[in-house]
Amino acid sequence: MLHNHKGYLNYKLPSDWCAEEDAENLLLYNPNGKGAITISFFNVLKTEESLDEQISILAKRFIDQNNINLQSPLIILERKGNIVLYGTGTTPDSWFIKLWVVAKHPKIVFATYQSERKSTEVRICDSIIDSFKFEF
Repeated sequence: MLHNHKGYLNYKLPSDWCAEEDAENLLLYNPNGKGAITISFFNVLKTEESLDEQISILAKRFIDQNNINLQSPLIILERKGNIVLYGTGTTPDSWFIKLWVVAKHPKIVFATYQSERKSTEVRICDSIIDSFKFEF
């Protein structure tokens, strides 16, 4: 099912998934699933750093502030006209976490998925994030 966030971000959700939005975040989840995706939205800063650098700094700050133990280095690439950074790790309480930063000037979307253990649900999350299409 196709959804839209604030007129600028289209994304697809499986029919058994829900989307809940408040003033600052978007929560995507399967009511019978293992975890949830929490999404925050930012504008690109007007600085000397490139968009790649800005999203890398954002991800690193989140990882450091939340004491995330990465399983491998973060990966950054270009996909479907977006810059995408992602990685997986564990939280201090040993929960699985995957993070994605998807950006296209002037917007940055920061998403995390957490579950008690890594499961096949993370593949569905990857497909949701991969469906992100900026409309501007």
